[in-house]
Amino acid sequence: MTSLVPLMVRTFGRTGSTLLMQILGTNERICFERLYPFEHRYLTYAYNLARMPSLPPQMDEQWNNDSMFRCNATAVGCLPYGKLNTIDKESLAKNLFVSIWKELSHNIKTTQGLPHSEPCFYAEKVPHQVADRSNELLNARSIFLLRDPRDEMVSIKQFNIKRGFHSFGWTEDDTDVSYAQKMCRNRIKFLHHMMSFTTEQHRIRFRYEDLVLKGPEEVSRLSEWLGLDLDYQSAISDKSVKSRHMTSKSPAASVERWRAELSEEVKAIFAKELGDELIQLGYSI
Repeated sequence: MTSLVPLMVRTFGRTGSTLLMQILGTNERICFERLYPFEHRYLTYAYNLARMPSLPPQMDEQWNNDSMFRCNATAVGCLPYGKLNTIDKESLAKNLFVSIWKELSHNIKTTQGLPHSEPCFYAEKVPHQVADRSNELLNARSIFLLRDPRDEMVSIKQFNIKRGFHSFGWTEDDTDVSYAQKMCRNRIKFLHHMMSFTTEQHRIRFRYEDLVLKGPEEVSRLSEWLGLDLDYQSAISDKSVKSRHMTSKSPAASVERWRAELSEEVKAIFAKELGDELIQLGYSI
């Protein structure tokens, strides 16, 4: 039996990951729940299940040796003991992750009616810890997706307004200036990573701007990398997702919104902190 190959979407919020998941969803051999916002995280769930034995002992009223014995706890934590002489906790956690993923893959393929002998993928927007472990143990592949952080900030701000609450790390105390500074600190490492490679067997990179302005061409590139047919027009046809998710009049109108919607002070922060990186990645300052 061949396990599903994790196809990990590596990005931030409001960067086009929803569009990318819609594109991936046009081929049945790429598995995930086709339910907006496409964040049923089975790979991350498997990771968290598997890491429990490796955690340091830390018991509370909800999880301890007694609650474990009663078998009625609604959450599972670490092994509720101190020193262990009979278990290598780290190797156990790694082997559990591989085994859980193998069983999840079998279940998903069977449920979806996919052939167990053929390679298939499982797509997910993943956190960094899950990506690192999946690369190490599951022969995973990564799609890195970048959006101009200035447009990302505009989109985050407008989406927060649209939904009526703060998210994406924007707190009650944040101003446009403080949030821009926070974004620059949080994005610099990702930008450097994007600059360090082009396309390899296990990773590929895309810019949001290219996906929305020349979608068919970029989707063709992704299809070739995966060895699967993908359909851009089908992916963008779902009007219900657009109405719930978009904050601009059209995908094309979401590009370079920052020029009109960010203050000069905020523009200057991005130019100072990320200017060189943005230029190297094809953006103007």
